[in-house]
This record gives sequence, structure tokens and C-alpha cells, in this order.
Amino acid sequence: MDATNKEEKLPNPRSEANIFEIITFSWIFGIVKKGLKQDLNLIDLYNILNEDSSELLGNKLEKIWNNELINSEKKNQKPNFLNTLFKMFGSTVIFLAITITIVEIILSLSIATIVGKIVVHFETNSSNNSTGIYLLIALVIILLMRLIVFSGYDMIITHLGMKMRIATCNLIYKKVLRLKVNSLNQNSTGQILNLISNDVNRFDTTLAFIPFMLMGPIETVVVTYFLWQEVGVSSILGVATLIMFIPLQLWLGSKTSEIRLKTNKRTDERVHVINEIISGLQVIKMYTWEPFFVNLTKDSREKEINEIKKTSCIKGMLSSFSLFNTKLALSVTLFAYILIGNYIIPSKVFVITSYYDILQRAFVLTFPQAIGLSSELLVSIKRIEDFLLNEEKYRHLNNFINATYAKNIIIDERKASNKIINDESGTEQLNNFGVEILNVTAKWAVSQPNNTLENINLFVKPNRLIAIIGPVGAGKSSLVQAILQELPLMKGSISVRGVVSYASQEPWLFTSSVKQNILFGSPMDKARYDKVIEVCALNPDLEQFPYGDRTIVGEKGISLSGGQKSRINLARAIYKQADIYLLDDPLSAVDTRVGKHLFEKCITDYLKEKTCILITHQIQYLINVDHIVIMDNAK
Repeated sequence: MDATNKEEKLPNPRSEANIFEIITFSWIFGIVKKGLKQDLNLIDLYNILNEDSSELLGNKLEKIWNNELINSEKKNQKPNFLNTLFKMFGSTVIFLAITITIVEIILSLSIATIVGKIVVHFETNSSNNSTGIYLLIALVIILLMRLIVFSGYDMIITHLGMKMRIATCNLIYKKVLRLKVNSLNQNSTGQILNLISNDVNRFDTTLAFIPFMLMGPIETVVVTYFLWQEVGVSSILGVATLIMFIPLQLWLGSKTSEIRLKTNKRTDERVHVINEIISGLQVIKMYTWEPFFVNLTKDSREKEINEIKKTSCIKGMLSSFSLFNTKLALSVTLFAYILIGNYIIPSKVFVITSYYDILQRAFVLTFPQAIGLSSELLVSIKRIEDFLLNEEKYRHLNNFINATYAKNIIIDERKASNKIINDESGTEQLNNFGVEILNVTAKWAVSQPNNTLENINLFVKPNRLIAIIGPVGAGKSSLVQAILQELPLMKGSISVRGVVSYASQEPWLFTSSVKQNILFGSPMDKARYDKVIEVCALNPDLEQFPYGDRTIVGEKGISLSGGQKSRINLARAIYKQADIYLLDDPLSAVDTRVGKHLFEKCITDYLKEKTCILITHQIQYLINVDHIVIMDNAK
């Protein structure tokens, strides 16, 4: 949230690195040298690459996902998030998989061939030492090439996995902001945290193994051909022994994905329980319910650990195959080769062993692991997909006005026209920045027996101060929530034209300085900031704070009174450059003198050229407002 005094970070040298610096990673030597001389600070880190920007990646993925939603609706089928990821990253993954497969096959077979020739050279006691030297040099060069290629591959594929994770996190974050209230009730905080911390990390851990799903079968076929050239039909028996265990490994991999899904559910439950305990900790302490909730937490964790143990056992079994599969296959091959009547020589054993080492890497170690990890990744993608398909407040049909008024809906964009728009009946609609509510009936949930708002009609003209009054529970705050499109509409329409700023009835502060709570990420405008501090009557309070507006407030900061919190909350809303200000009872937590100051200096004077909707119980100020709206019993 810090929008002031930002120091410029150094440009990322990776963006201008040449091919040698990229291969050797020498572009990072600068920060390594600096770290050897002094402790590194946050400002010492490089800027991210433009291509790694969360905004850029998130917007691109969101655009593709929105197209997927539209196309799926036309085809009357369920949207598929995996298709969305494939459209954005699939071509790169396929190119990397094909490239690394070809390079791996060539380099691995070259190493096996050279090793065999070296053994033959010493086996025959050749007097030509130069041949052995050349073979050793060739072996070293190929091993070095293999090291460089796979280091580069690991860097590229990890970078790609990071992009997928960042883009998906951005999409999940935007989705959370658009969720309807009933969707938020269905998705606990624990589940959302699990999605954005555990599930998306599957991209980092799994993507590097996906190419081995292509490499394993292809390399097995190629190596089998070369084994046939060496030992004939014996190679078929050895490879068959190796392949015999693959169905079992695949079945274990599928079981891993099933258990992973159960584990994720257990984790969601545990995090949800912990969050509920923390939120109600004072009540738990007051009634001395600690033992019960300690046992509840332990039970939740034990259920999660039991599922994790099952996954670990299966992974252990899969790992054990790598210890004996290839050894068993090698023994079968050599035993069959001898039984046929052939004679074994060291060079042939070394070559066959090298070939089985290739199969061990490509087919025994990485292929089953790739299957297992891919199964877990598919489970995570399905969980993310289910979350993204939750109902949104902006996508709810009734939350949009009819097509006649569709062009008027602008919540966060400054694209409003000054043109007056007339409907079919000829009545004037919105001119400049205003709010129009037509026959609105709304409630928080369809199952709710009574309407929260019922048959509301309201037209707020630009640059007017509207006061909404009424008894407690009349629906005043709900009306503001409907304007913000937080409250689902059952019928009617709401048209909002202009940028909206909102001051909630319950003040909310985050752990940071007073200044950052007011700026809230907006650019620092010194003159505007000072004026907002003045009209919100915060100057006396800042003088009392130990560090002025740099004083830390929030959960880890100093304690503030209800009035101080309310005025900082109001200052945040006023500081934002907006056209429509929704102020939900900002005068209730302050005394009479401060309330008069806020109303006269802030609401009626500073916001006199803005559209302002004020909810209040202070009826003494109603004489100075342009219009009064009286609400009672949701009407």
C-alpha cells in the first residue's frame, strides 16, 4: 500500500543479457558480489521482468478464461480451466517437451556409445592412446553439454511454472473480489487460502516433469532398438520386465490423486477451524472452552496427517521401483543372452548397463512421477476451476440494468459521457455522474423469507447531497450495498455512472501508518492529503500521536478510539478521486463538535461538487441537504 517515497529498484540485467550470460547465469553476479560485501535490502533486488508482471499475466489469462466462459455457454457445456491454461501456455510446454526429448535422446545415446567404445579401447589393449584421449574428451564435452542443456531447461520450465502460478493467483484474487455473498459463505477463507498457497504451487513442482510423459515412451522405444542391436531378442525380455511394473505404478499414481483430493479437503477443514477459533478466541477464553477446541484442532490435524501418510506410503512404493526395476531387467537381459548361448564381454555389459540407466531416468524414475504429479495437478486445477465458476455479483443477470441502460454502467472507469439518455417513456436518465434505482427488490439469499429492499425507486442527480434516514434495520446500509452491487437484486435495476468511493459503517484499518491507511495505494498528492486531514478533523489527533501520520495503527499498532478510526476511515474514502461518495453513517462515532466540523467542512463544503449519498441519524443536519430519503421496513 505504500505509494510514497518509493525508491527505484535497479533494472533487471536479465532483460539485456546476451546468450553467454543467460547460459552461465553470469547476469546475476552483480547482486552476488554486492551480497558478499554487505547485507542486501529489499531495494537491492532487481525489478521484475516486464513479461513476469502479475497484471500482464493475470489480464491475459482472464481474457482467455472469459472467452472460455462465453464459448462454453454457447456450446452448453461446462468451462474448462485446463483448456484456458493450455491456450496460454500449451504451445510453449509442447515445444519444450519436444526439444528436451530430442536433445536427451541424442546426448544419452551418445554417452552410452562413447562409454562402450572407451571400455572396448581398454579391453583390446590398443596401443593407440590418442583414440582413448579423444573419446574421453568427447565424453567430457557431451556431459558438459548435457549439464548446460538441463540447467537451462530447468530454468526455463521453472520460469514458465512461475508464470502460470502468478497468472492463476491473479485470477483467483480478482474472483474473490467479485464473489457474491452466498458464494463467499460456500467457500471458506481456509479453502481460498489453500487454493492460493498450496494448489497453485503444483505448477512449480509438476511442470518440470510433464515433458517426461512424452520423453519416457519415445526414449524407451529408441533404447529398445539399440539394445536389440546389442543383444537381440534378450532385450525384449528385459524391457518387458521393466514395462511389467508400469501399470502398477500408474494405478498407484491415480490413487495418489484421489488421496490428494481428500487431503485438500482435510486441509480446508483444518484451516477453517483454526480461523474460526482465532476469530472467537475471546469467547473461548471467557467460557474456558480451550480443552474442547484443542481436541477439535488435534482431531482435524490428525485426519489431515492420515491422508498425508497414505500419500507418503504410495510415494515410497513408487520410489522403491527405481531401486530394483532396472537391476531386475538388466539381470533378465544378461541371463537370457547367456542362455541363448552368447558370451558376455565387459564392453557389452557396460553398454547394456548404460542403456538401462537411460531407461531408469526416463521411464522408471521420471515417468511414473510425472504421472503422479500430473494427477495431483489436475486435481488442483479442478479445484481452482470449481472456485472460478462460483457465482459473481457482476455476472448475475439482475445486477445489470436492461440493455437500454447497459451503456450507463461504469463503476471504476472514467468513461462517462455528458450526454443525457432517455428511455422509451421519455424520462430523463443519468446526466454526468449519478445513480438511478428503478423498482429494486433485493435480498442476501434466495432462501431468505423477507426482502432486504422492496420496490425502491431513487434518482440521484449529479452534484447533490442526499441524506438517507430511518430507524435501525430499515435498510439504509443495504441500499448502499445494492448500489455497490454487493447485495443481489431479485428484480429491478441499478445504474451507476462514475467512479464510486465508499466509507463503511464499521471502520476498517490495516496494520500500517495512518498515512498509508488514508492513501490506500493512491498516489501521494500533498495538497489534497493536507486538505483531507483538515476537513476530517485529524490534525489534533496527529499531533497527539507519537510519530504523527507515520504512527502505526491496526492490529499491531496503537489503540485508537472509535471516533479516530471512523475519521481515518472517512479520510480514506474522501481522499480517493471519485465522482460519487457513499458515506455510511460517518457521524455516529464522533461527538457533536467534531460531527458538525465533518458535516460542514467535509461533506457540504469539500464534496459540494460531487454526488454524495449520506446515511445518518443526525437529523439536525438535514436542513442543509438537497434531498431526504426516508426508509422504513425495507421500503
